[in-house]
Amino acid sequence: MRRFGLLALILGAVGWLAAVIQAQPLQAPRALTSEVRAALERVYTQALPAAVRIETVPEGTGSGFFISADGLVMTAYHVIEDTRSFRVINSKNQSFAAELVGYDEFRDIAILRARVEEPVQFLPLETTLGPRVGEPLLAIGNSRGQFIAPRYGLVNTVERDIFPFFNSIAISTTIPLAPGDSGGPVLNLAGRVVAVVVAIGQPNGVFESYLSPLQGLDEVIAQLRAGRRRDVPYIGVQLFQIDDETAATLRIPREGVLIQGLLRGGAAEQAGLRGFAIRRENGREVYEFDVILEADGRPFNNVTELQRYIRSKEVGDTVVLTVRRGQQILKVELRLTPNPTRRG
Repeated sequence: MRRFGLLALILGAVGWLAAVIQAQPLQAPRALTSEVRAALERVYTQALPAAVRIETVPEGTGSGFFISADGLVMTAYHVIEDTRSFRVINSKNQSFAAELVGYDEFRDIAILRARVEEPVQFLPLETTLGPRVGEPLLAIGNSRGQFIAPRYGLVNTVERDIFPFFNSIAISTTIPLAPGDSGGPVLNLAGRVVAVVVAIGQPNGVFESYLSPLQGLDEVIAQLRAGRRRDVPYIGVQLFQIDDETAATLRIPREGVLIQGLLRGGAAEQAGLRGFAIRRENGREVYEFDVILEADGRPFNNVTELQRYIRSKEVGDTVVLTVRRGQQILKVELRLTPNPTRRG
């Protein structure tokens, strides 16, 4: 009997720069004219003193920008995630030790504090008005061996869904970004930061860059400045979408999502849920597995929809799963945790 393939999709995966995103085709925005480019170049000249390069240990490079005169720096969370230390370098090549203040893994933004000795120039944030489709934008970053360099482009869409590589809704643009630009500021023609660089992709063979928008985040940013650290919640499972072949092979209804495996130390393992296993009994293969049918009373037959529901929660929240195990229907209560593979 041919066995079905299992695709591991882990609840709580986070987006990374250079992730390849599958998405719907786009209508091309208007061209970036020479006049608009010249205006963006002037914005770059004014913003340059507030932009920074971030160097991390283990070795890595990212981008960021000052958001206060006393040395607060905004960047993408994944730039400094799982690093032991990092430094901030400004356009004068001055280097400052820095420490993490707060982060929001869901939106992939973080705030650091650089140990500056005197007030620094900083960039104003635009949290009221978001960019529009076709609007020209400037990103400042450190890719391709360049130091705090400008990149120009136009907005493709303001509500791009690149899940599961990025938890929130992204802005997609034509800005030619590359690894090293993550965390850099994205400014409008008024010289205000509207977003932070988080990822790039190539949907349908067309390059796009992705930004985490700042619109509506006044309260979130205030919380991060005050030290809030928000992790994406995890159940701690690897899931498989049940298709017709899987249902026929396992002799189960095509409903719910199958648990392929458990992440060590995760909420699912601690609650006694079971991953997929095969044992032999009287010369025959016997399949053992759990299928998640519902979360908090809501039915889920799609892996992505279940992932989205979990992402809408907070670490520490409780979720009640309805699970089929053989002929039994179980209710299992889980307390959502941060990524169990990263945090021991």
